[in-house]
Amino acid sequence: MANVYYTCNLAPIGLLVRSGYSPRWLGNHLVATSSPARREALSIHPMTCPYVTQLVAAADALLSEASAEDCLLVPGGCDAMRRMGDLMAATFPGRVFTLAMPRSSADGAVKTLAADLRALEEWLGARLPAGAVHQEIHEEPPPLVYAAPPREGGTFVVAGPLSDASLQGLISGLGVHVAGVESCTSPDRWEPLTAENASSGAASLGHAQNTESQAGYEALAARLLEIGMCPRRSTPQRREHLARRLNESHATSVIYARQSFCDPGAYDALTVAELAKERGLPYLEIEVGFPFEAGGPIRTRVEAFLEAQLLDDDILGEDY
Repeated sequence: MANVYYTCNLAPIGLLVRSGYSPRWLGNHLVATSSPARREALSIHPMTCPYVTQLVAAADALLSEASAEDCLLVPGGCDAMRRMGDLMAATFPGRVFTLAMPRSSADGAVKTLAADLRALEEWLGARLPAGAVHQEIHEEPPPLVYAAPPREGGTFVVAGPLSDASLQGLISGLGVHVAGVESCTSPDRWEPLTAENASSGAASLGHAQNTESQAGYEALAARLLEIGMCPRRSTPQRREHLARRLNESHATSVIYARQSFCDPGAYDALTVAELAKERGLPYLEIEVGFPFEAGGPIRTRVEAFLEAQLLDDDILGEDY
C-alpha cells in the first residue's frame, strides 16, 4: 500500500485516494524530541516556524525509511512551506510534489489551481506500477477536536496549526467555555474538507485511469479555496471570514495563538486584534510552538487573562 504524506489538510484527499494512495497527515507522524538525531538528518534555518520545522524532520525520517512508492505532497501556502517543498524535492528527487495554493478565490486562481490538481494526479498516476490496487480512504485527521460543543459567549480562539485540544482544555479548565476555534487543524476546517474529499473520491470522480474533466478539477479547486480560508489569505475575504466567525460566536474575549517566525500568522494577528478592538473584546496574543505545550509561561498568561475577565463579570454581577 503506497502512502502519500501531506503537510496541510488543503490536500485533495479524494484525488489522492483515486490515484491509488493512502493519505496520511504528516502532523500525526512527528519525530519525538527525545529521539536521537540522525547523522544525515536535514537541517533548516533556525528562524523557521515550529510547524514547518517539525514537518521537515518527520518527512525526512519517513521518506528515508519508506518504500520508494511513498511520496510527499506539500500544499505551499506560505514561503516557509514552499521552501520545505524545495528542500524535500532536492533531497528525495521524484517523490515530492509542491502544490501552489493561491491567496484568492478569483477565477484565475481557480483555473491555475485546477491545472495544478490535474498535474498532481498525472504525477501520482505515473509513480505507481500499472494495475495498482485502488485504496480505500485511510484518513488520519488532526487530533484537534472539541472537548465540548462550542457555546456562544466565552473565549474564541484563533490560531495557526494546533497539534491537539490542550489549549481548549486549558481555557475550560480555568472556568471559561470555548466559543469556537479558528485554526487550519480545527474540526471546523478538517471535517468539511474530509467529507468533501471522501465524497469526491468515492463518487463521480472515479479512478485515476478515468480522465477527469476540466470542470471537475475547477469544482474541486473552488471548493478547496472556499473552505481553506487560512492566514495566507491576508485579503479582505480573510478579514470577512474572521469577522463572521467572531460575530456568530458572540465571543466575550479572543485569544490568538501565533507560531513564532510565521509571517502569515503575523498578518492574522493584526487583523484579529483589530476585530477584537472594534467589538470591545479583551484580546490576548500568545506565541506557541508545535506540538502545543499548555504549561509554563503560556498557562500563566492565559490564566491571568481569563481570571481578569471572571473578576470583571463578578463585579458587574454585584452591581447589576
